[in-house]
Amino acid sequence: MTDQPPLPPEVVKAFWQRWGSNTFLSAQGLELELGSIGRAIVHLRQPTAVQRGGGGSADVINGGVIAYMFDAALGCAIASANLARPEMREIDPGALRQSTINLDICYVDAAAGARFEAHGRVVRSRRSLAFAEGELLDEHGRVCATAKGIWRVFWPRPTGAAG
Repeated sequence: MTDQPPLPPEVVKAFWQRWGSNTFLSAQGLELELGSIGRAIVHLRQPTAVQRGGGGSADVINGGVIAYMFDAALGCAIASANLARPEMREIDPGALRQSTINLDICYVDAAAGARFEAHGRVVRSRRSLAFAEGELLDEHGRVCATAKGIWRVFWPRPTGAAG
Protein backbone atom coordinates (compact mmCIF):
# COMPACT_ATOMS: atom_id res chain seq x y z
CA MET A 1 0.00 0.00 0.00
CA THR A 2 1.37 3.40 -0.87
CA ASP A 3 1.22 6.51 1.28
CA GLN A 4 1.40 8.77 -1.78
CA PRO A 5 -1.67 10.25 -3.47
CA PRO A 6 -2.53 9.13 -7.00
CA LEU A 7 -1.08 11.11 -9.85
CA PRO A 8 -3.28 14.06 -10.84
CA PRO A 9 -4.63 13.79 -14.43
CA GLU A 10 -2.57 16.77 -15.62
CA VAL A 11 0.63 15.09 -14.37
CA VAL A 12 -0.24 11.84 -16.15
CA LYS A 13 -0.93 13.77 -19.36
CA ALA A 14 2.35 15.71 -19.06
CA PHE A 15 4.26 12.50 -18.39
CA TRP A 16 2.93 10.70 -21.46
CA GLN A 17 3.51 13.79 -23.62
CA ARG A 18 7.15 13.83 -22.52
CA TRP A 19 8.03 10.14 -22.29
CA GLY A 20 5.15 8.19 -23.87
CA SER A 21 6.55 8.00 -27.39
CA ASN A 22 10.07 7.17 -26.24
CA THR A 23 11.37 3.99 -27.88
CA PHE A 24 13.57 3.34 -24.84
CA LEU A 25 10.99 0.95 -23.39
CA SER A 26 9.33 -0.45 -26.48
CA ALA A 27 12.67 -1.46 -28.01
CA GLN A 28 12.98 -4.11 -25.29
CA GLY A 29 9.28 -5.04 -25.18
CA LEU A 30 8.80 -3.24 -21.88
CA GLU A 31 5.60 -1.56 -20.69
CA LEU A 32 5.37 1.30 -18.22
CA GLU A 33 2.74 1.64 -15.51
CA LEU A 34 2.58 4.85 -13.51
CA GLY A 35 1.54 4.43 -9.91
CA SER A 36 1.18 7.20 -7.39
CA ILE A 37 3.44 10.26 -7.31
CA GLY A 38 7.04 9.09 -7.29
CA ARG A 39 6.31 5.47 -8.19
CA ALA A 40 6.50 3.52 -11.45
CA ILE A 41 6.52 -0.10 -12.60
CA VAL A 42 8.14 -1.47 -15.75
CA HIS A 43 6.70 -4.78 -16.97
CA LEU A 44 8.44 -7.45 -19.01
CA ARG A 45 5.47 -9.67 -19.83
CA GLN A 46 7.03 -12.00 -22.42
CA PRO A 47 10.81 -12.25 -22.26
CA THR A 48 12.39 -13.21 -25.57
CA ALA A 49 15.23 -15.66 -26.12
CA VAL A 50 17.53 -12.68 -26.75
CA GLN A 51 16.72 -11.29 -23.28
CA ARG A 52 17.63 -14.57 -21.61
CA GLY A 53 21.04 -16.11 -21.05
CA GLY A 54 21.94 -14.56 -17.70
CA GLY A 55 24.44 -16.60 -15.71
CA GLY A 56 24.91 -18.90 -18.68
CA SER A 57 21.35 -20.23 -18.40
CA ALA A 58 18.79 -20.13 -21.19
CA ASP A 59 16.03 -19.58 -18.58
CA VAL A 60 17.44 -16.56 -16.71
CA ILE A 61 16.96 -12.92 -17.74
CA ASN A 62 20.21 -11.21 -18.72
CA GLY A 63 21.54 -8.70 -16.19
CA GLY A 64 21.68 -5.99 -18.85
CA VAL A 65 17.93 -6.29 -19.40
CA ILE A 66 17.38 -6.01 -15.64
CA ALA A 67 19.57 -2.89 -15.52
CA TYR A 68 17.56 -1.43 -18.41
CA MET A 69 14.31 -2.11 -16.52
CA PHE A 70 15.63 -0.50 -13.32
CA ASP A 71 16.90 2.58 -15.17
CA ALA A 72 13.43 3.04 -16.64
CA ALA A 73 11.43 2.26 -13.47
CA LEU A 74 13.47 4.43 -11.13
CA GLY A 75 13.88 7.20 -13.70
CA CYS A 76 10.15 7.29 -14.48
CA ALA A 77 9.33 7.36 -10.76
CA ILE A 78 11.56 10.44 -10.45
CA ALA A 79 10.01 12.04 -13.54
CA SER A 80 6.49 11.54 -12.16
CA ALA A 81 7.50 13.16 -8.86
CA ASN A 82 9.09 16.12 -10.64
CA LEU A 83 6.10 16.62 -12.93
CA ALA A 84 3.88 16.79 -9.83
CA ARG A 85 5.92 19.62 -8.26
CA PRO A 86 4.12 22.99 -8.02
CA GLU A 87 6.78 24.79 -10.09
CA MET A 88 5.93 22.58 -13.09
CA ARG A 89 2.76 24.64 -13.61
CA GLU A 90 4.98 27.30 -15.19
CA ILE A 91 7.26 24.96 -17.16
CA ASP A 92 6.75 23.07 -20.39
CA PRO A 93 6.85 19.38 -19.34
CA GLY A 94 8.52 18.52 -22.63
CA ALA A 95 11.55 20.55 -21.60
CA LEU A 96 12.22 18.71 -18.32
CA ARG A 97 15.36 16.57 -18.57
CA GLN A 98 17.12 14.14 -16.27
CA SER A 99 20.12 11.86 -16.45
CA THR A 100 21.21 8.79 -14.50
CA ILE A 101 24.32 9.56 -12.46
CA ASN A 102 24.63 6.24 -10.65
CA LEU A 103 22.69 2.97 -10.69
CA ASP A 104 23.71 0.22 -8.23
CA ILE A 105 22.14 -3.20 -8.72
CA CYS A 106 22.31 -6.27 -6.48
CA TYR A 107 21.32 -9.47 -8.25
CA VAL A 108 19.99 -11.49 -5.29
CA ASP A 109 18.45 -14.48 -7.09
CA ALA A 110 18.26 -15.88 -10.61
CA ALA A 111 15.57 -14.06 -12.60
CA ALA A 112 14.01 -17.17 -14.12
CA GLY A 113 10.36 -17.02 -15.04
CA ALA A 114 7.73 -15.89 -17.48
CA ARG A 115 6.98 -12.33 -16.28
CA PHE A 116 8.88 -9.65 -14.40
CA GLU A 117 8.20 -6.23 -12.87
CA ALA A 118 10.74 -3.58 -11.91
CA HIS A 119 9.22 -1.37 -9.21
CA GLY A 120 10.73 2.09 -8.71
CA ARG A 121 10.05 4.67 -6.02
CA VAL A 122 11.55 8.02 -5.08
CA VAL A 123 13.42 8.05 -1.79
CA ARG A 124 14.33 11.74 -1.81
CA SER A 125 14.05 14.46 -4.40
CA ARG A 126 15.63 17.89 -4.45
CA ARG A 127 15.66 20.42 -7.22
CA SER A 128 18.76 19.10 -9.01
CA LEU A 129 19.26 15.60 -7.54
CA ALA A 130 16.87 12.74 -6.93
CA PHE A 131 17.37 9.37 -5.26
CA ALA A 132 15.31 6.27 -6.02
CA GLU A 133 15.25 2.58 -5.21
CA GLY A 134 13.43 -0.50 -6.41
CA GLU A 135 13.07 -4.24 -6.75
CA LEU A 136 12.73 -6.66 -9.64
CA LEU A 137 9.99 -9.21 -8.92
CA ASP A 138 9.15 -12.40 -10.78
CA GLU A 139 5.57 -13.57 -11.40
CA HIS A 140 5.47 -15.10 -7.89
CA GLY A 141 6.46 -11.85 -6.18
CA ARG A 142 9.96 -13.12 -5.42
CA VAL A 143 12.68 -10.44 -5.33
CA CYS A 144 15.32 -11.25 -7.95
CA ALA A 145 17.27 -7.97 -7.78
CA THR A 146 17.33 -4.64 -5.96
CA ALA A 147 18.55 -1.24 -7.15
CA LYS A 148 19.39 2.22 -5.86
CA GLY A 149 20.18 5.18 -8.04
CA ILE A 150 20.87 8.90 -8.27
CA TRP A 151 19.57 11.15 -11.06
CA ARG A 152 20.53 14.68 -12.05
CA VAL A 153 17.50 16.81 -12.91
CA PHE A 154 17.83 19.65 -15.44
CA TRP A 155 15.04 22.18 -14.97
CA PRO A 156 14.09 24.42 -17.89
CA ARG A 157 13.26 28.06 -17.47
CA PRO A 158 9.63 28.85 -16.72
CA THR A 159 7.51 29.47 -19.82
CA GLY A 160 7.78 33.13 -20.78
CA ALA A 161 10.94 33.76 -18.71
CA ALA A 162 13.42 36.24 -20.13
CA GLY A 163 16.49 34.60 -21.71
